[in-house]
Amino acid sequence: MTRTIADKLEPLANALRALPDEAQDAVLAEAQGHINELTGSALSDAQRAEVERRLALPRVAVPHDEVRAILRRYNPAL
Repeated sequence: MTRTIADKLEPLANALRALPDEAQDAVLAEAQGHINELTGSALSDAQRAEVERRLALPRVAVPHDEVRAILRRYNPAL
């Protein structure tokens, strides 16, 4: 039998209800912080806008021999 999220949270909710109001608030704030960390983006709005701008730029293909020439400057064995 698969337990739903509500079934899994019920024992936690019961334990939380038994705590004083201040402790409940602290636990809920901590849980919300963890949820925000797991679901929030690590990028700021400005960073996200920059990524979107760069992704919208046309793609440029560089010929294989040009890439090898660049790499040879750093490793002549290539």
